Amino acid sequence: MKLVLTLALVRALLVHARSSWIVGWDVLIFTQQWPITSCISHLEQSSKATCNLYPNMTSWTIHGIWPTKLGTIGPNYCNKSWSFEEAQIIDMEPYLIKYWGNIYGGETRTSLWKHEWTKHGTCAAQLPSLNSEKKYFEKGLEWVTHYDYVAVLSKHNIFPDDVKTYSRNDIYIAIKDMFGVEPAINCIYNKKTKQHELSQIKLCFDQSLHLVDCDGIIGYNEEIIGNCPQLGITYPASVRTGGKEYSYSRKLAKF
Repeated sequence: MKLVLTLALVRALLVHARSSWIVGWDVLIFTQQWPITSCISHLEQSSKATCNLYPNMTSWTIHGIWPTKLGTIGPNYCNKSWSFEEAQIIDMEPYLIKYWGNIYGGETRTSLWKHEWTKHGTCAAQLPSLNSEKKYFEKGLEWVTHYDYVAVLSKHNIFPDDVKTYSRNDIYIAIKDMFGVEPAINCIYNKKTKQHELSQIKLCFDQSLHLVDCDGIIGYNEEIIGNCPQLGITYPASVRTGGKEYSYSRKLAKF
């Protein structure tokens, strides 16, 4: 009996070691984007560009969950034979449109999901907890509601505003105080307004899906992680697209 148990234990350890060995990345970067900034950036690319900003899109939205080796980018496209199948996530599409919607107009409803799954999801799937489309997208929906940046930033008196500016440290402290880890904070430069606009905030997870500091990912330096300037960051509240004005109401912020 003892021998059987010992052999079973050895097999279990070998399976665990083999499954750990094949995970070819160090952290998952969970990236949320501010839809208004993403739209502004997209509109700058072409005078014909439009955005999909739905009325129920009242929070930061998911850009993706990106398996990453520290100090580099990727891996990407880990299983090119594992194609995207909309049927696997059809039941969660209303939530995906709200929290993981494709902001770029002129593209199909599913194009962002297809891209994120084939490029990043097939690499994240090396973990049993993320080894299907359903699990991958469900995890994103779980995280985006739990790590609610609108609520976190508003508690630190950081609200969407087209005029007021914030410091990089203001945003950094708000996120770190709430979640206890170092985030990565990215901005885009708006050539028209000559403003640096808050664009993306990233949190990092280890292979056990526990939060960890984002130090070691591309874009890290000794001062802070990300590319935002120290001062003068705008958290834009409105954008005009498709002949309509989309404006974020401060009343939607949670306290």
